[in-house]
Amino acid sequence: MVTRQDVEKAVKDLGIKKGDVVLVHSSFKSLGPVENGAEDVISGFLDAIGEEGTLVFPCFTQKDFATAYETWHIDKPSDTGYLTNYFRLREGSIRSDQATHSVAACGKLAKELTKTHGHTHKRFGTMGDTPFSADSPWEKMYNLDAKVVLLGVDEMKITFRHYAEYLYMEELLKAIEGKPEYDEMKDRLWQMSHRGVWPHIYNKAMPELLLEKGYRPATSTCGDATFTSFDSKIFVDTCMEHLRSKDRRIMWSSEIFDVDAWMQWLEDWQALQA
Repeated sequence: MVTRQDVEKAVKDLGIKKGDVVLVHSSFKSLGPVENGAEDVISGFLDAIGEEGTLVFPCFTQKDFATAYETWHIDKPSDTGYLTNYFRLREGSIRSDQATHSVAACGKLAKELTKTHGHTHKRFGTMGDTPFSADSPWEKMYNLDAKVVLLGVDEMKITFRHYAEYLYMEELLKAIEGKPEYDEMKDRLWQMSHRGVWPHIYNKAMPELLLEKGYRPATSTCGDATFTSFDSKIFVDTCMEHLRSKDRRIMWSSEIFDVDAWMQWLEDWQALQA
């Protein structure tokens, strides 16, 4: 039977300390039986980071993603698991107001992290221009070097990959602003309205790429679950480094994610720099 104290110990064993900002991607059932349910899990994390810390959970829209912007409201259920819904409804939690990639937070910086989300400095991307804007919780967490904890889930759940994709694309588009070909180049990209090319990051490649830099994520165990922790800055900066170097290892290749087509877009982009 997992207890609040077990969760606190597992979190501390990751090197997380008082005052940290911690983002948790989770599978509640992976823990096995928990003495007082979700409350013990949340309280264990809060015990580890203390009153000076901030705890964050993703509260995404996934089930009706295509119409997310039409159906969004601040009380809409989260599609990212039981713990995220428990946490967003818990006293003291504040949720950001964004249709696809909202987060809920509690603790010292909860209000600061969630008070804006896509209101200013929007960024073009596959899921609309507000999820990873400059005023989003994602940028604020990156700047604070938030710790990303995977509770019983693997690295594919790390949403910071999308933040890196948006940052990288912002760089590329800014470099060709004012060019006659700008609109055509932009229209070839993946958007909410249609599929296209995009630098989709394959998160399963990230542990190896991080290890090449001498970085190994911390791990611990709790009940039946493995906890894994990544530093958000190192994760995003490594993504950006490999995107800029056109390293195919970081690219997600599938029937719908055409890496060759993306590389062709990059070649055409490069030609516009001449």
